[in-house]
Amino acid sequence: MKIAIFSDPHLGYARFESDSYIQAERTILSASENADLILCAGDIFDVKIPKLETLKKAVEIFKKASVPVFVIHGNHERRARDMVNPVHLLEASTNIVILHGKSSIFEKNGERVQVLGIGSVPEEYATDAVKKTMETYQKDEGAFRIIMLHQSIKELIPGASEEISLEYLETLPFDLIINGHIHETIVKLGGRFLIPGSTVITQLKKDEMAEKGYFLYDTKTRSSEFVPVQSRKFFYEKFEFDDVSQSEIEQQILRRVHEIKKDYPDAVIAIKIDGKLKPGLTLDIRIDDQNVYIENRMDQVGLSAKLQEVKTTLEANLSLREIAIRELRAKTKDRITLFDSSELFEKLLNGSEETLEYLEAQNKNTSS
Repeated sequence: MKIAIFSDPHLGYARFESDSYIQAERTILSASENADLILCAGDIFDVKIPKLETLKKAVEIFKKASVPVFVIHGNHERRARDMVNPVHLLEASTNIVILHGKSSIFEKNGERVQVLGIGSVPEEYATDAVKKTMETYQKDEGAFRIIMLHQSIKELIPGASEEISLEYLETLPFDLIINGHIHETIVKLGGRFLIPGSTVITQLKKDEMAEKGYFLYDTKTRSSEFVPVQSRKFFYEKFEFDDVSQSEIEQQILRRVHEIKKDYPDAVIAIKIDGKLKPGLTLDIRIDDQNVYIENRMDQVGLSAKLQEVKTTLEANLSLREIAIRELRAKTKDRITLFDSSELFEKLLNGSEETLEYLEAQNKNTSS
């Protein structure tokens, strides 16, 4: 059996919204031609409450799948337990099947595949969530077994401590382990662990230069191949200067931009500038092209800048909401037990009335 595996299309991503739709559609169409089953490992949408236009596009794209599609939700779609998840709206309008804490069987030509899905949970709860799910998981002994997650992995994130570990996942009774969330194409455990990466550029960093696409996995040979999907070229360029003027910097940058645009007119280019200017000068470079992004770090390479770069790297795979929830949880740890910090955060986003109703309900539950 052939299984197509992709993740993180981030439909509606503001910076490259059109690309998110085009490349997700190309992925679905290509996967439908090459596979018997499609798996999507989360972050179908870029935000928890997508625009109606984004929901419409998502329905149109997933309706083009000509084979079954199993999905899980990602951290960008995760909401409190009593709130509607946009992926559920997509399920109601298409034939996709959402798996969260449950498994589903797909059978073709006498071969069975059992897929267990666990959608994104806060990183510190990920290991416990998998362990709890495994307590009720009933494995099909005759099936090829897959688990699909959307989490950070301890061994793949610098400085990680609370995240689920690859070492633990390796002990689980699955033939294939699939993970989303990390926007790089990664193969570990001799091909048993796969991360397909995102189908669209979401961060202007060097790693995004890799091809976008999906894995095509063969259950009989237990091997995978990466299938590229046509997408806009992305270039990450780094320049270092010492004791130069603005005009010297502009000349080199414009020359490189023109070289790239000659062959790839619609390319996205991220330029990082490091070094020192001539004394007394400041740098202000602007290029009249909305697809060229400049990060100016001239005369800013100090300890604080380096520390900030490390922090940015550590938080690269966290949404703003996750960061905020983590801070709230740290502030309330061992002090307040009336409410769950992640649920309270969602209520705060929805307004004071809903927050008060939630706190009153929690208070009644505690009192009783």
